[in-house]
Formats: sequence, structure tokens, C-alpha cells
Amino acid sequence: MSRKNTSRRLDLRKSVFKNKLTFPAFFLIVILAGYLIFHNISSEKIIEAKPNNLNIIEDNADTVNNIDHSTDNIDMIEAKKSSIAEAVNSSDKSEPKTTLINDNRGVPVLYYHSVRESADNEVTITPKLLRTELQYIRDEGYVTLTLSELKAYILNNSPIPTKSILITFDDGYMDNYDNAFPILKDLNMVATIFCITSNLDGSYYLSKEAIDEMSHYGIDIESHTVNHPKLNKMTYDEQLSEFIDSKKTLESITGKKIDSIAYPFGDFNDDSIKAAKDAGYTLGFTTKKGLSDRDDNPLKLDRIYISSKYDMDTFKEILNKTKK
Repeated sequence: MSRKNTSRRLDLRKSVFKNKLTFPAFFLIVILAGYLIFHNISSEKIIEAKPNNLNIIEDNADTVNNIDHSTDNIDMIEAKKSSIAEAVNSSDKSEPKTTLINDNRGVPVLYYHSVRESADNEVTITPKLLRTELQYIRDEGYVTLTLSELKAYILNNSPIPTKSILITFDDGYMDNYDNAFPILKDLNMVATIFCITSNLDGSYYLSKEAIDEMSHYGIDIESHTVNHPKLNKMTYDEQLSEFIDSKKTLESITGKKIDSIAYPFGDFNDDSIKAAKDAGYTLGFTTKKGLSDRDDNPLKLDRIYISSKYDMDTFKEILNKTKK
């Protein structure tokens, strides 16, 4: 065989070998380019679908693009992608704005007492029934107020949500912490507990620790006197002592100003109103049925009693039909 023919065969083999290497490499490049194009289009669609989060996404995307895409930075890249996804999803969870009103339609102030399974009297409601009633309130669009919000509405003409309501519990039983507090947290509601302060050890009435925990959460803790007496049978000085002593006790536990009181049994007289004012209270709650509004004496506000004997139809009727 001539040297010339041998050379041609070698060149041919080199060409075939070269082509075999070039085709897979070219194929891999095409696949990679297609992935990058698809990835960029998908990212643009995500941004277009969530215009409210555009700035957040762009800021995070810039950070991702500036990261060195080496093996050592894979975890960092994935973390930034996760933060972008969370920013996008957060807009879906936003709640609609609450409409405010500033007229004198009044606010329903419900009052309960004990919450436990053995509901053997009308002032003791089962946790199940309490949850059902509070769930109805929530489903109807009511917003539970704090006492500060009610006070601002009544005394300072501040606006409140259209469907506002105040939930209160009288006496301050330990079962308010054990049974009512978890329900309020589950439903994202606030409430007020008017506490008797004579025996705060957790055996019957609330413990100091329970009061402190609920107060820090956002439950208003207020006064129901020291011994739950019939105020209209007491002198002015005796009433004043009850009001001041209970106020000091609760302030020492919560570290907050106590400026509201519910009169035991709903019994009070002119001396009660004067003593409450002199003791430093700005709001006083009775058991007279009605809505609390700006026409009321702020130390004689109406409330709505909720008996454990009410079925849901009765509860709904009382809530919806009680007027000022």
C-alpha cells in the first residue's frame, strides 16, 4: 500500500472521530440553551402574575443573579429562591380592609361568666357552645374590640369597625384561662375579663400567672372589686376601698393601668359612680340590657347577658335585635 493512501485513511479516521465528539457536545449545548430560555420565560411569568410583589421579586432576583453559581453557593441560591416564593405567596393571604364608622350606633358588649364542661347553671357555658357562639360572631364579620378602642370610640369620638363587638367575662374564674382563652386565640379574638381579686391563686379564681400571661397576649384584665359585694348596700368609703384595692392588685400583676370596672350583680348607686370616678376608673359596666354608646354615662354602660341556656337561634336574635 502506498504511503499516500495510508495518509488518506488516517485523515478519514480523524474526521470521523472528530465528528463523533462534536455532535454530543453540540447536543448538550442546545439542551442547556433551551433550559435557560425556558427558565427566564417562567421567571417573567411569575413576576407578571404578582405585580404587587414586583419590587420584592426584582430585588431578590438581582441578588440571585449576582451570586457565583458554583457548587459552594447552591444552598445560598436555593434559599434566595425560597424567599422569593414566600414573597409572592404572602400577597394571597392579605385580608380585606375593614370599613370604619364614626356614628353613634353603639356597640354590643356581651358578658359571660364561667366556661367549663359541667354547665350546671345558666352562668356556666360549655367550651363547645362558647366556641360555636364566637365562631358565629366571627363569621358574621364582627371585629372584637379592646377596651382602649371602645373608650376611644365613646370618649374621643374615634372611629371603629362597622361591626364592632366587645366580649367580656365577669368574676375571673380559672376556667376562663383553661377553656375560654384557647378558643379566643384560635379565633384570633380579644376579650375583657373583670376579675375578683380576693383569692388569685388559681384554685377557683384566676392565678396571677394566668392573668399576666393573658394580659401580655392582649386580653384586657379589669376590676370586678375585691370581694364581689352588693355595692348599693355599702357606704361610699367602703365602695371606694373595694375599687382602689382591686385596682392596685391588678396593676401590680399586669403592669398596666386598670381603668374599667364591672359592678357586681349589676348593683350600684350614686355613691358607686362617684367612688368609681374617684378611684380612677373611666368606664363602668352594668347589667342593664342594651348597647354601649356615646349617649350613656361612661360609668354606666349597658351590656348584653348571655345565658348558657340560650340555643343558637336565641343567641342570634339577642345579638342582632338588641338596640340602644
